[in-house]
Amino acid sequence: MESVRYAAMKAGLPYSQNLTDPRPVIFFDMDGVLTSEKSSWNYVNRTLGIDNSKNFENFKNNKISYEQFLKLDLALWIQSGKARNASTVMEILNRIPLFPGVEEGCRKLLKHSYNIVIVSGGIYWLAQRVGEIIGASEIYANMIFARDGIIQPEGRAVVDPKNKGEIVKSYVSRKKPEFTISVGDSPDDESMFTNTDYSISFNNDPDYENIHGFNMRSSDFSDLAEFIISIKEERDEIKRNKG
Repeated sequence: MESVRYAAMKAGLPYSQNLTDPRPVIFFDMDGVLTSEKSSWNYVNRTLGIDNSKNFENFKNNKISYEQFLKLDLALWIQSGKARNASTVMEILNRIPLFPGVEEGCRKLLKHSYNIVIVSGGIYWLAQRVGEIIGASEIYANMIFARDGIIQPEGRAVVDPKNKGEIVKSYVSRKKPEFTISVGDSPDDESMFTNTDYSISFNNDPDYENIHGFNMRSSDFSDLAEFIISIKEERDEIKRNKG
């Protein structure tokens, strides 16, 4: 499988070469959609026995920015003495399994000429592994910095979970895909849902419903992949009939 083209940094957002790509694109949230874990950040905190609930509440209530929230989490890791080494966090993240059917489902999506992009408020180290497995062309996730293997107190908030739509809009303006689909599982994905042609909430939170598109529940990602493929097949059929 082709290696992921890692995004460079420019004007505050990662970007790839400014080349158009007419293939339809799927913007996938990662945590809870491509993986079985709902939050890679929370998974690390739980594994380390660290309580970041106060920081999370402050972010949720707009008392701190996402950049501040990220740095406060890193500070808790470092101060605890449990996660000073990058290898410790990477080993924890490597325990997170893919959602059942993801590898097979994404292979089918690639065969049907879909482009796959990850847009996640999760941790880039995990998104990098997942992206390589599923053949993602671009990855947008939040970065932890390490120097000589030691985690640094600053990170890079590439993806504000409340504002994923900005990344979607930037990608679409550069690549000009035929059509766009976004897949998420929570209110954090609303800004993606409102900036794509189709949106799918996959195994969404119990108290959330995607009013902008489809809601789907399944224990097998392949069901989601088949549904996404059917969207393209329907569009292709309409084009043939018009021609």
